[in-house]
Amino acid sequence: MQPSPTFPTGAGAASGRQRRFPAAAFLILLACLLPAPVFGLQPQAAPAAAPVEITHEATGLAGSVGLMAQELADHLADADPQAGELADGIAVCTFVELKKLTRTSSFGRYLAEQLMNEFQQRGYTVVEMRKSTSLMIQEQRGEYGLSRNPAELSPTVTAGAVLTGTYTLAGDSVLVSARIINNRNAAMLASATLIFPRNQVVSSLLADRASARTGEREVVYMKKLEL
Repeated sequence: MQPSPTFPTGAGAASGRQRRFPAAAFLILLACLLPAPVFGLQPQAAPAAAPVEITHEATGLAGSVGLMAQELADHLADADPQAGELADGIAVCTFVELKKLTRTSSFGRYLAEQLMNEFQQRGYTVVEMRKSTSLMIQEQRGEYGLSRNPAELSPTVTAGAVLTGTYTLAGDSVLVSARIINNRNAAMLASATLIFPRNQVVSSLLADRASARTGEREVVYMKKLEL
């Protein structure tokens, strides 16, 4: 048989307690002072930088518009910038929502803006309809050569074709349809369709949807297209 354990009593027990309690207090203090990795806690990885993802999305959006421009140019019967179907110039309009052709957003304006750049860089004559007849200069603000004020624009613009299009929201995607229309007879010269992911950049561009003012009491200014 094993001998029964014995426990200190009296002064001896009190002395043992005095030795153990300071050691426990020291361990607690040490746990508070030492860094977390000593106790098996690993630092969390920093989240990915949001600006990097946004820049990637913006770059992808611009690249997709470039693909649409190339598809439109490829579908022209005569794509020669100097003697082909667009030799008389092309005017690019804001893209609008398919279910309401008077409603658009920054997304529709961006598509038109980027397509102007794409076609000009391909050698086509692109007509800037927003060029004002005079320059507005304001101190501490800048010099302005573009306008949407009818009083500051020429009443006519010379262009043989018009590039325009529509877009439709469909869940996590935006369906965009572009077309080039002959200004003489309204015949469609080329068309292209592309699906854009509805990511953070595209959603922010779609957020400011607004309709053109077409009420009976609103004055609607029209710019005449001439050849």
